Amino acid sequence: MEFVALVKVIEYSDYLDQEIVGYDKKMPFSMIVEIIKKYKGTESRKKIKIWGDDGAQCRPYIAEFEVGECYLIAPTLIKENSELGKKGDYDFFSCWTDYLTVDYDKGIAFGEYSKRKNKITLKEFEKALKN
Repeated sequence: MEFVALVKVIEYSDYLDQEIVGYDKKMPFSMIVEIIKKYKGTESRKKIKIWGDDGAQCRPYIAEFEVGECYLIAPTLIKENSELGKKGDYDFFSCWTDYLTVDYDKGIAFGEYSKRKNKITLKEFEKALKN
């Protein structure tokens, strides 16, 4: 991936007009995240917007990300404006793992890090990225 960072979700921004089966609130369609630490890439902004699924994409729903929580992310830069996101923002492709939940206080990332590993310390992650 071209961009890898540790981020904290600041807020949900855009919302979907339609209801999503199994979700009883208004579904967020995008979120603003603060970059805590950039591991890879040329992104220079402190905050970025990430777009999620509208019910028909191969992306995770933004509601999977909790406001105030931290995540390791490897999103894709959006290269042109569309109804699915704006140029210069980011999105995820959920057909593979491009984000992990982080317990920042413990320094551990959880999720499908690899086929055999479902958690990694941030120190191990940083070391693996450098190699």
